Amino acid sequence: MAHVLRIPLKYWKWYSNYLFGTLLVYAQVIMMRPDTMWSFLLRNSMLRPERIGQFRLDNGFFPLWLYKGHLWATSKEVTSEDVVKKAAKTKPRYNAKDQWWWGFTDPSLRGLMENMDRAMLGLKQKHEQTWKSLSPQYKRRTRSKAGQIGVRDNRHIPQWVKIHVVLRDEGRCVYCGESNIKILEFDHLKAWSKGGSSKDPLNICLGCKPCNRKKSDKDWGWM
Repeated sequence: MAHVLRIPLKYWKWYSNYLFGTLLVYAQVIMMRPDTMWSFLLRNSMLRPERIGQFRLDNGFFPLWLYKGHLWATSKEVTSEDVVKKAAKTKPRYNAKDQWWWGFTDPSLRGLMENMDRAMLGLKQKHEQTWKSLSPQYKRRTRSKAGQIGVRDNRHIPQWVKIHVVLRDEGRCVYCGESNIKILEFDHLKAWSKGGSSKDPLNICLGCKPCNRKKSDKDWGWM
């Protein structure tokens, strides 16, 4: 039998220094990642469950899911569909302090960024609802047309995204902290060849050339 249980917020926390962060669940370290990756996971979790690891209790290890901004503990046989069903009546949790831009000290800038985040989330949720309401025949026609008109963006990273990323990452490699601008470059967290966007700041980070050479072509990097 599939079991899905929401973990109360008091038992988990993302600790951040605005560059790297650590996820603790029941005082256990679940993962250590750049803050950009946590923001990326949080945003995606508003639309679909993200399995992010497992944690240990007295009776064994259990999968850990992130969905709607909440953490969910499950039995091993649980699928993402099971998590969606269990969380159907749970309100999404949005916490501005979890976002990378919370490090800005200007309250008006924080307000603008929070409004933008909420608007983007609203659009994504509306799109998801609309897509689910369409008939299978209409979905097939839409998919075929999307391929013909080239919906996919290109590898080019727009200047506004570059500025956004440099400010957020404070001019340092997110993997090792290197600040030498001669060896810094922009890196895709999720490879463009695997569907990662070049126009989404949450999918772009600063990385130094040595770190990027070591990094394999995996969605979440080599760390």
